[in-house]
Amino acid sequence: IVFSDMDGTLLDPSGAIAECDRLAIDRFIDGGGMFGVATGRARRSVELFLPELHTSAPSIVHNGALVTDLRTGEDVRTLWLGDVGAHIVEDVLEMFPQVGIEICLPDDQFVARGNFFSERHHKNIGLEMKLRSYKDVPQPWLKLNLTADHEVLLDAREHILSRYGKEIFAQFSLPHYYEIMAKGASKGDSAMWLRDRLGVRPENFYTIGDGTNDLELVKASGINSCAPENARDIIKDAAAHILPDNANGAMATMIDMLDKKY
Repeated sequence: IVFSDMDGTLLDPSGAIAECDRLAIDRFIDGGGMFGVATGRARRSVELFLPELHTSAPSIVHNGALVTDLRTGEDVRTLWLGDVGAHIVEDVLEMFPQVGIEICLPDDQFVARGNFFSERHHKNIGLEMKLRSYKDVPQPWLKLNLTADHEVLLDAREHILSRYGKEIFAQFSLPHYYEIMAKGASKGDSAMWLRDRLGVRPENFYTIGDGTNDLELVKASGINSCAPENARDIIKDAAAHILPDNANGAMATMIDMLDKKY
């Protein structure tokens, strides 16, 4: 089984799935391999790549908070943020006026307070930016995305972790983008959960990613972990195999490696 990050890994610099990578995935699936994506994107944002994006296993979205089967739309695992989410939003609204707040549900996303980074993020992922008071966003929530300049988010992170650190899993996916989920909700945790649910032995479990939010995913597969050459240094240091960058067939190279092994 292979779980691949999307942006910066499976997607080329233009934001598309290159033909060589798509054909390699199809060959892997046709040969009996299980393939799914592991992304911070919302399910609706991932579905924009269908039907060109082929999978043969459930996929991980919202950075691990939701496991869903893109082929059927069935949710396989959901890790809700719980009441702590509203408490964090209230704190951020009061104490950090520069911070944008996005609230993620399985099939929708709302902005409790917008800023430049929130607008750019929604444009990049192809979703409408919906402004709404957090009190009017139905519970339960999957994830919070906080957006601001990095220095501002560092201050917000320190406050949030000091008050709620035992209840959440949080990480930077980009310097201006801080994500907050339930404890145990990460790409790596959900990938290992899926591996075990599907009965795959650890030696046949592979992951690939490029960004800081892929660290748990890459670590999860140990000696079977991969990173494209364009990955951040922390990811390349953690990965066992370095592949060509995402402009030059990283996924196709990984599938070729598996073809030779199996």
